[in-house]
Amino acid sequence: MENLASVWQEAAAQLEDTLPETKKQWIKRISFEKEEDGRLVLSLSSDFYREMTEKNCRADIENTVSEIAGRDVAIDFIVDRSKKTVQKAPARTARKEKTETASKNTTLNKQYSFDNFISGDNSSFAFNACKVIAQNPGTSFNPCLIYGGVGLGKTHLLESIGNYIDEHNPKMKIIYTTAESFTNEFIDSLLSKERISSFKAKYRNVDVLLIDDIHFLQKKDSTQEELFHTFNELYDSHKQIVLTCDRPITELTDITDRLKTRFRKGLNVDLQPPAYETRVAIAMQKCKEKGYTMDQNVLEYICQNVNTNVRDLEGALTTLSSFATLVGKPVTLDIAKEQLKNFIVAPAIRNTDITVDMIIHSTASYFNLKEYDIRGKSRNKNITLARHISIYLASELTSYSLSEIGKMMNGKDHTTIMYSVEKIKSILDTDESVKQAVETIKAELLQ
Repeated sequence: MENLASVWQEAAAQLEDTLPETKKQWIKRISFEKEEDGRLVLSLSSDFYREMTEKNCRADIENTVSEIAGRDVAIDFIVDRSKKTVQKAPARTARKEKTETASKNTTLNKQYSFDNFISGDNSSFAFNACKVIAQNPGTSFNPCLIYGGVGLGKTHLLESIGNYIDEHNPKMKIIYTTAESFTNEFIDSLLSKERISSFKAKYRNVDVLLIDDIHFLQKKDSTQEELFHTFNELYDSHKQIVLTCDRPITELTDITDRLKTRFRKGLNVDLQPPAYETRVAIAMQKCKEKGYTMDQNVLEYICQNVNTNVRDLEGALTTLSSFATLVGKPVTLDIAKEQLKNFIVAPAIRNTDITVDMIIHSTASYFNLKEYDIRGKSRNKNITLARHISIYLASELTSYSLSEIGKMMNGKDHTTIMYSVEKIKSILDTDESVKQAVETIKAELLQ
């Protein structure tokens, strides 16, 4: 019978090669403890790590170990606080340094890569699609639109595509830009024929075009016209186009139909807020990258309570790390609760700053409507949905009663307000576009 210590060594290597990053984080923390009565005993340094490993990886471990051992092997997890898992620092290869020196694509931020993007159930589809695009630019999923709320990783994935192509195909010409920068460049180019020719040559002679935040193009008809022709030229030449947006393309009301049609030609994928396990993996990755030292109880507390987006999660970690550095003492759970009270502890207090007027303004902006449309009586489908969402968010984010909300919505009665709240509640789990709208507007208000 094969020794289970060597079986585990082989299984651990295989699991680290095949599992997603959210699970690899736990595998790296496991140590072989002993073999007892044919069972494999593995240890972790804390109750928290043991619980997370059992929850996320037990089935993967048992299947892999049993397959390698050639028999069913039962697994036991124990806690051994004397063991601290040492994680290897990422290797700095000569190839990477050489590539960065040779790169002509200065618009890309080199800190973004697929290797440091933590993929979970909320983002695995988008993550895998972007990797395929990067490996086969212009041939798979072209164009591609990535959409989702703030701080969920759209820019990270967009620039990861560019950096991967830049490393593996350095001769390809890549442009990463924001829709706002594209617009400003286009306006500047209108000053002379030479400038407009230069602008067109710049954007129509690339191999990969990456444009962030295309919702900025709404109501900018001339810029949309220019992007339309740029899109056609690149698409017809089989050049890769990837775009990001804060909402599904169907919800951009002031984008021309012909441009929408082209955006919908390829793959449209969304990003959702990460689940708890993914947040833990992201937090651990951020601590590793930035050299933060965080007690496991504090880390768990942060990840349980900061559930909006990655940007907020990173902000909480930075706040606590800065406190520890400036004050010169480690962050305890009580200190974390005090320092993060504006993030997580007292949302009711924080939300007293949110008014119904602010909610209506943000909702109107999201749907490209006038505020009086939402307060009014129009039965237009888009306006009615925006009105329902405004009322729902007012009931969620303010302390006003339904009757008080009704008075602020041009005297609507209690029954009407109740209907709107229940309407949104009933479709949140089944209608992705409504869910996306609610989460995006809510995140903007809370920030």
